[in-house]
Order: sequence, then structure tokens, then C-alpha cells
Amino acid sequence: MTHKVSLIVQPGDSFFPMVRAIDRAESSINLTVFRMDDPIIQKSLIEAQKRQVRIRILIASSARGWGDKNRKLLKDANKAGIATKEPSGDSKKARYHYKVMTVDGSQALIFTFNPTRENLHYTRDFGIELYDPSVASEINRLFDADWRDTPFTPDADSPLLISPFNSREKMSALLAAAEKSIDIADAKVEDPEIVKLLVEKARSGVAVRVLGDEKHGTTLPSVINSRATPRFKLHAKCTIIDGTRAVIGSMNMRAQSFDRRREVCIVVDDADVISRLNAVFNSDWDPKAPPSAGARTMIGTSPLLKQPELRIESGLVLISRTSALVRYPLRQGITSIGRSEENDIVVADPLVSRLHAKVAVDDDGCSLTDLGSGNGTFVNGEPVQGSIALNPGDVLDIGRAEEFRLVEL
Repeated sequence: MTHKVSLIVQPGDSFFPMVRAIDRAESSINLTVFRMDDPIIQKSLIEAQKRQVRIRILIASSARGWGDKNRKLLKDANKAGIATKEPSGDSKKARYHYKVMTVDGSQALIFTFNPTRENLHYTRDFGIELYDPSVASEINRLFDADWRDTPFTPDADSPLLISPFNSREKMSALLAAAEKSIDIADAKVEDPEIVKLLVEKARSGVAVRVLGDEKHGTTLPSVINSRATPRFKLHAKCTIIDGTRAVIGSMNMRAQSFDRRREVCIVVDDADVISRLNAVFNSDWDPKAPPSAGARTMIGTSPLLKQPELRIESGLVLISRTSALVRYPLRQGITSIGRSEENDIVVADPLVSRLHAKVAVDDDGCSLTDLGSGNGTFVNGEPVQGSIALNPGDVLDIGRAEEFRLVEL
């Protein structure tokens, strides 16, 4: 059976993958939260709850510096009618640090990032979005055990690494099997057994590269090729083996992450996902190389979009997937979108028509009109014929080249 899998890269993909999954939920959402402050994701969860989607959120209480924020998040979620719990075993020594979401029992998302504005827009992070009922079921089994505080035994055949049950054993086996290369993006490669294994692989002729960050630096043995990335703050935890398989998830390579905390990672070997991961890693490894445009790593300045001045606007705004830090205000009247410089929002992509679409705001509300574009305009995945009314939360797709989310600030 073929399962759809895709890679999420931050900064770049922003909140769009999470919000899209939440918006499409029909029956259930299970979500773990270590830190979360993105208002758009929170609002999409509330809207899903209003649609009678069963939502459960496990919110950790041990996130350093986030105690008050997470308590408020619990209170706000409960006020909205969303079921929440704090994992009973969560503590500073045994944090529930995993970052996963399942939707409708068939879609699974595993992240290295928290749904915070910092992680969505400023740090290097990854995520995997997978339509696979078996993986979603295994994550839901773990979620249910943590929700009910009951024992859990992982499925040995699952592609998931789950701490503290099997992650050390599985990660060690994957590293030991490497024949050509091991590339690691992780600011905290500290576990003595793992470091010893990496040294052994490097001495055997395997090319081992470890990408850390400026804050933590690296104290790894010299036989391991290591450096810090100056491009982004590194929050990702990703290991690429022989350029053909990767492990992505919440787990740093340190003893507490393997042995005491709740962490979840997944092994992926999808060719497109691995190709993008290799491109991002190589781009981050070489500070002289331009960012990998094919991996959506640009923030603040998108090659596709003519940028307005960065500022916070009240009222209706459009937020771009490729430049999620920029707000495009929708004032009374017409806002035009297209490839030509004469438009209010310029999307410089050949898939976009010169005069592609327009958004109208008046006393009756907000509407979108396709202007006879060659590749179409879509709202929430549906093609627009003529004009259509818009509501906050709607996703506008311009010619399959650029997406915007309509948000009311």
C-alpha cells in the first residue's frame, strides 16, 4: 500500500501544514504540546471544536519558562470546550517533550518544532506529514496511554522511535548500519554511547558530519566533522543515513532524551523527502552557499513576492505561505493579486497570470474573484468560478504557485 508522505521545513512552511490538517479534520484530533503560542493554530483548533471534531490536547507542565503560558493555554482550551490533560508523569527529569498530531485516525504529523512563532518563523526545524493509518494508530495508542496514565509497549515493526522504550536501540542500529555517510542536525549530540559509535563509524571511513548551533557549539572528537550553522538558530533533530534514510522527531542525541523523556521520531525513506532533506542540510552546512530555494527556506524576503513594509495591521490580512512574517492588509475596496507589478500583491511566478484575482472588502464582507486566470484560483482546495465569499481562516491558492491564509487580527 502506498502512503502519502511529505516534508515540512521551517522557516518556510510556517503554520500552513498544521492548520490545513486541522481544517480538514472531520472526527478527531490528538495533539501533544510542549510549547505553543501561535494564535492562528489555536484559532483553527477552536473552529474545529465548533464543528464537533473531538479534540484532545496533552499539554506539558515542565517546559522551561512556559509554566504560566501553558497553564493559560490549558484554561483557554478548556473554556473553548477542548479536552486537555497534563501528563501525570511529566517533570523536569522526565519531560513529555514529544511533538505529534493525528487527524481522523489516518493522518500523522511528527515535528521537531513547537507551534510557537519562534519555531515556525525563525528556527531551522523539520516535520513529517504522513497519511498512514498504521503509524497514526501507533501514535494514538501512545497518546491514549499517556492520556490515561497506563502502560505502553511499542510495536517493534513500527517506523517510530519512542523514548524511553526503544529509541536508543533503534537509533544505534541505524547508525551502525551506515555504510557511506551520516549527517546529523542536532545542537546536543552528547550521549557517550552514541558519540563513541559515531567515532567508530568515522574511523571506519564513513563520512560523519554533525551540524550544531552557535549557542551550544560542539565538543565532539576531531575525527567527527562538526560545525555550527550561522544561517538559522538550529532547533531541528534530524539524522540522514547514507543519503537514503532519515530519522526526524523531537529527540536530541543525549541520555535524557533516550532514557527518561517522552520523545517520538520516525524513520522515512521517501525519495522526494530525502532529496529535500539532503538539499537543506548541504545548504546549511556550507555558509557560502545560497539557501535552498527548492526547500522553502526563505523568510522575510520571498523570491516570488513583492514585499510590503513589515508591520502589524488590525482587521483582515492575508498571510503568505512563503513569507509568513509579512502581513498583506485588506482595506476597504479592491486588492489585486497577480504577476504584473501593477498589482497590490505581486506573485512573480510564471504559473500566475498577470492579473490573476482580486479581493474585495466592503460593508457586506469579503469576496474573491478569479480574473480568468490560466491556472485557476482555489479556496480551501476548491476551484473558484467567478466570485466567492471569503471568511477568516480560508486558504487562497493562486495558480498552484502561492497560498495565502485570510486572518482577522
